[in-house]
Amino acid sequence: MRKNKYRIIIYHTLFWSCYMLLANLLEYGLNPKNHHFSIGDIFFTQAPNIVTVYLCVLLCHKYANPPKTLFLVVGCIVIFSFSYLNWYITSYYIRPYINANGPAPRVFNFFHFGISVLWIFVTYALIGFGYYYASESVKHERKLRLIEKEKHEAEYAFLRAQINPHFLNNTLNFFFAKSLPISEELANGIMTLSEIMRYSLEIDKDDKMTLIEDEIEHIKNVIKINQLRFNNKLQIDFTISGDTEHIRLIPLILITIVENILKHGDCTDKLHPIKIALTINKTDNSIYLSTWNKKKNGPKELSSGIGLENIKKRLTNHYKKDFSLVIKDTDIDYTLILNIPYNLIVEHKENIHFPDQITIFDQFKLTSVNPKPYTS
Repeated sequence: MRKNKYRIIIYHTLFWSCYMLLANLLEYGLNPKNHHFSIGDIFFTQAPNIVTVYLCVLLCHKYANPPKTLFLVVGCIVIFSFSYLNWYITSYYIRPYINANGPAPRVFNFFHFGISVLWIFVTYALIGFGYYYASESVKHERKLRLIEKEKHEAEYAFLRAQINPHFLNNTLNFFFAKSLPISEELANGIMTLSEIMRYSLEIDKDDKMTLIEDEIEHIKNVIKINQLRFNNKLQIDFTISGDTEHIRLIPLILITIVENILKHGDCTDKLHPIKIALTINKTDNSIYLSTWNKKKNGPKELSSGIGLENIKKRLTNHYKKDFSLVIKDTDIDYTLILNIPYNLIVEHKENIHFPDQITIFDQFKLTSVNPKPYTS
């Protein structure tokens, strides 16, 4: 970053050096007999113009994006006043002490001098404005190219990491059939895993709405598979209140919060079970999710997936300012309260379509399990 700043300074210095040299050569071409080379003349006759350019660039940086017309107009007047004063000092106080080209300035007249300075000011102000908008255009183009590059990289990464859903479902189908005669618990775990994977693979990726009942079922499956992992020792109090029928929300929001608890929370403490309360309030058309968990004392699982930061971005993108997310994170516990609005859509429930290859799964139905705290 610092190298880029130095590079820009060097480029600007070279540009103005070449510009002043060319301007001096132009003066020589117009009056070769009386022209004399003077560093002081070159610098002091161009310094007010250069200052005007950069002041206009600074003004645009402050008030041009988004445009604030009043501040831009007032800023231009202030810069013109500064340019007027700068040229007045240069013409009537500095010029007598340098070996300057061109005729001596006339007797000072406020109005006439202002007109000549105004023409010069407009010329160099336009250069400043042009430079600002050109540089912003270049920055915008670079951002677009970077976004396009990141998009392609993400697409390639997704293609590299993507598992063919048909292959996955057929494999789980095979494992389920093989494990059923050996262990019903293992077979049930494989079926639960298949339901989790099918929901994650088939759910819309574009923040379109999904039924909250499907999201709740997904949460239950995730809790169930984790109960199997920990021999039904997880202490989770998951309560649902209110009518969930026809309620829609953006997918994978609630489940990500629950997964975060399962990864980082102390889920086996009988005295402090995890609290997950989901409430549908039709009075104010809101979905409330409240969670509380005690933190782990030992090593924590590695975090992966969408993440809470991504949840905030997705909520902001979809609900704008019509949601609230409050997080209280202490050394001992973690509390989250989410409030999002919903629209009640009266229609037939749309079941997610799954590949036809899953035939054996459809023949075995698991009893829906509402996880309860473990009791010995």
